[in-house]
Amino acid sequence: MPMRTILYAGITANGHYGDSDAGQMPKQEKLNDLFNHAKEAGNIVMGRRTYEIFGADDSFAGLDVVVVSSKASFEGVQTATSLQEMLHYLKKKGYEQAFVIGGVTLHNALLIEGLFDELFINVEPYLAKGLNLGPTDSKITDLELVGHKHIGAGIVQIHYRMA
Repeated sequence: MPMRTILYAGITANGHYGDSDAGQMPKQEKLNDLFNHAKEAGNIVMGRRTYEIFGADDSFAGLDVVVVSSKASFEGVQTATSLQEMLHYLKKKGYEQAFVIGGVTLHNALLIEGLFDELFINVEPYLAKGLNLGPTDSKITDLELVGHKHIGAGIVQIHYRMA
């Protein structure tokens, strides 16, 4: 069975990717949902900066943590220097899903390469400047709506699959 790659992202109500530099941290309801998905997958993948923000969180206990970074490695977690290395590592470990939480650089790299199967976008109830989520190569990526739900605290989650 081929492994599915699932991207999990948050955007503001005006369409920007959340920027931790602006001081807006994820609401607990989003974190609860995120960790439920991660536990289902058995792993959690993130970029260097996202890992530095989360740190060695106790919430990662029991999960295979993979940090994608060409610049740094971290004790106690797997570091992959490329998207292909990350996917190869998880496939080799027998995972059916790669659960990728970001950040925007990692998400956009996977979008550009078409290396994702599903996308969860959490629309959060605030307006702010931020970063852009999406391919930067001018390609259009068609998605199929799987569903949507309210996960609490005014957050609406939209679930897409590659069309």
